[in-house]
Amino acid sequence: MQIFLQDIRYGIRRFRKDPAFMAVTIITLALGIGATSAIFSVVNGVLLRPLPFPHSDRVVLLMEQTKTFPRFTVSYQNFVDWRAQAKSFESVAAVRNTVVTLSGAGEPERLPAQMATANLFSTLGINVTEGRPFTQDEDRAGGPSVVLISHSLWQRRFGGAYDVLGRSLTLDDRPYTIIGVLPWDYQVLVQVPDVVLPFEPWAKTLPDDRAWHPGIVPIASLKPGVSLEQARSEMTVIAQALEKEYPIYNTGTGAFVNSIQDQMVENARPALWVLMGAVGLVLLIACTNVANLLLANSAGRQQEFAVRRSIGASRFRIFRQLLTESVLLSIASAVLGLLLAWAAVPALVGLAGSTLPLGNRVSIDWSVLLFTISVAAFSGILFGLAPLRYIIRMGVPETLNEATKGGATRSTSMTRAVLVVTQVAVAALLLVGAGLLLHSFERLVAVAPGFTPDHILIADIPLSPNSHDKTNERIDFYERVLQQTATLPGVRTAGASSLVPVSGTGSAIYFNIRGRPPQNNQYAIGNYRSVSTNYFAAIHIPLQQGRLFQDTDREGHPMAVIINSTLARTFFPNQSPLGQYMQIGGLPDDDVPWMEVVGVVGDVKQALGNEAPAEFYIPYRQSDSLFPVQFMSLVVRTESNPQALATSVRRLLNQIDPNQPVVKIRTMEDHIADSVSEPRFRTVLLSLFAGIALTLAGIGIFSVLAYTVTQQTREIGVRVALGASRHQIFGLTLGYTLRLTVIGLVIGLASAFVFTRYVSAFLFQVPSYDLVTLTGTAVVIVLVAIAASYLPSRRATGIDPTKALRQN
Repeated sequence: MQIFLQDIRYGIRRFRKDPAFMAVTIITLALGIGATSAIFSVVNGVLLRPLPFPHSDRVVLLMEQTKTFPRFTVSYQNFVDWRAQAKSFESVAAVRNTVVTLSGAGEPERLPAQMATANLFSTLGINVTEGRPFTQDEDRAGGPSVVLISHSLWQRRFGGAYDVLGRSLTLDDRPYTIIGVLPWDYQVLVQVPDVVLPFEPWAKTLPDDRAWHPGIVPIASLKPGVSLEQARSEMTVIAQALEKEYPIYNTGTGAFVNSIQDQMVENARPALWVLMGAVGLVLLIACTNVANLLLANSAGRQQEFAVRRSIGASRFRIFRQLLTESVLLSIASAVLGLLLAWAAVPALVGLAGSTLPLGNRVSIDWSVLLFTISVAAFSGILFGLAPLRYIIRMGVPETLNEATKGGATRSTSMTRAVLVVTQVAVAALLLVGAGLLLHSFERLVAVAPGFTPDHILIADIPLSPNSHDKTNERIDFYERVLQQTATLPGVRTAGASSLVPVSGTGSAIYFNIRGRPPQNNQYAIGNYRSVSTNYFAAIHIPLQQGRLFQDTDREGHPMAVIINSTLARTFFPNQSPLGQYMQIGGLPDDDVPWMEVVGVVGDVKQALGNEAPAEFYIPYRQSDSLFPVQFMSLVVRTESNPQALATSVRRLLNQIDPNQPVVKIRTMEDHIADSVSEPRFRTVLLSLFAGIALTLAGIGIFSVLAYTVTQQTREIGVRVALGASRHQIFGLTLGYTLRLTVIGLVIGLASAFVFTRYVSAFLFQVPSYDLVTLTGTAVVIVLVAIAASYLPSRRATGIDPTKALRQN
């Protein structure tokens, strides 16, 4: 221990004598450790940590699946049958995500909400923080109106008061009694709710229709000893039995069973592991850079080591001293790296936005701390081994002899060259990955959405089902909003839709065509929209055939429908769809009105990376008789900056109804930008890592060439004395750099052919072996190498041969 403490004290004294070396080493390594720890904190919070309830590995999620839709939410009738027939589960619960309006105190607020069956909390093993969960008597039609609130809502709305139980909360204009407070880390599915309501009072209002999929997601707990595969087999048998019993709606409908955590992180997992691998490569470059610095530092201390050897120090004793210094550097780097990671984590979560599931669990915790310590220790040992070969071959007489001063350093030149080649290869690999994602993202955002997105303001307007429970009340409210918005200064056109484009999802629904009943249970399906008369004009969706909606397309008149070109091509090939009749529902029904196709409009994207789906539009004044229109997005085309109109729109809606919340006012361009936040997240991070890698590689090239020029001063002086010109000396040093760079570049590009398959799933209209990206990578690497070698090469051309030849 005494010798170890002596090594530490000696190492600290060394660092004080050479603060520049210490600072460069710590900062270089801290960048690698900090980036690695930050990404690991995301991976740990999203992928590795179990969900916040006991036995989360036994909790599974159930969904329906067909050939057309690999998974989708379950009809209420199928959920009831699954719950009654499945024997693999201890219990089967259900949840449904929604939103509600909180009013009664201050500005109305739109809250994320969840409907849950009474057995959800026992199924998951969750205990409430205060109060109690629902009872079966409360989770029934006609039961008392009770609610559980989130820990966050408890703190911000009630100040964490313990007398919150029994208080009233007005949700969608209906009073609810607070009976419990959820745990702070409560999260079931991706949405984190502020309130949880009983499930059955809502479910009993649904139509008795197995084709109706209103967002129900069953959640079950496997019995002890029952495997996931056994549960899947049983659910397949149950789905097949229901298919025989209800062939009209359940034909071709299976049951999908998966771990709830795997399902929640399914989309994020591949990207996070790719980013973890990329940041690991950044750490490798940082370690090779530090190893190069240590080699140069060790070579500069060779006389010190020789003196210590001459007075009895063993090679192991000297190596242990160097390894101790390396560990000290890694500890300091770990502390700084943790600070960088702590500062970067909120920015990472913010950049990912809603595309990162379980993002609220990402933090610098004990797991991240232990990971950082392990990475730092491994890095310290890794780059601390760099001088080992030099120390083993070190001889006392040779080192003390000034005439052979350069011999030992030449023995390490190959090691330093290999480290530079490694840095260039890794940097090239990361640059290829970043270049592919950048090229892909560029093409993605350049996709035409099918309308003109500039100068459009969007405001979501959800209506309370209780305060606007009559058709005329809903229609009159939206009509007043549209008419008064159109009169605001700076407004060109005001329209509304139940779902705006590029929202990522659609309200898919079955429909049938008059005279063409479905064959072999193959039902027609399309996305359904309720829109105002001026919606197409406001958003600039082009008319291709027929006409747009008119003021006469309203209640009391024959129903009209407009279809998009994809639906026209799919269901009306080689004929005009105008004058054809469609009906909501998979099968003809005399109680459902027929709708005449009066127009065909262009396709609009629901996701920039996907083809436009089949869609049809119904005037909201007519569609309310089919489905109550309780949510519309106001779409306003403006003459100038649309964001400048946000305050006026909010004020107008408050004047029309002070209790009506306005949710998420944004421009259409911002809305589209949000839709690509997931590819932007991985593109920005991988580009950042590639930039760091390229910078570190440039520093490595500079340091190696600068060191080489210093060690070869005498040789260069001889060349100059024999007649070598400045251009020849410059070419000599630059040529050495380019040889190492080309070798590393070839290795890196060859590796890219192997590893780009891991990012191919994230590419849009860009091949994995994109020639533009590969060529650009090679050019950038070569330019950085030339820039990094310029100053050392210029220094070599300024060597005075008379002074150089006087050196020993």
